[in-house]
Amino acid sequence: MKYHQRDIVEVNFLFPDGTFKPHPAIIISNDELQEDELGLVYLVLITSNDTINPQYSYPLTDEMVIDHSFVKPSLVKCQIIAGYVERDILRRLGSVKERYFNEIVDKTIESIF
Repeated sequence: MKYHQRDIVEVNFLFPDGTFKPHPAIIISNDELQEDELGLVYLVLITSNDTINPQYSYPLTDEMVIDHSFVKPSLVKCQIIAGYVERDILRRLGSVKERYFNEIVDKTIESIF
């Protein structure tokens, strides 16, 4: 297993219009899920667009992450969860500090359930 929960990774993200674009995301699923035969990971999208459903977003700054800096002000879209397998991940960019990751998970749960 190459990637872990809390990792910031880049994936070809499928947008609602049917196009794919390399995009950063955070792995929110636990490592055990990735270890099963399917090798699934669940991700939340990172974006700089704060105009769509801002109430479901969580701000993300350089101080909240390890080994990565954002070019633009960024936020996590806590209502957009995507399932991928390890081979779909283009590269690892860094990771989210545990405290902030836990807040992102809480916001994701609140946003969806």
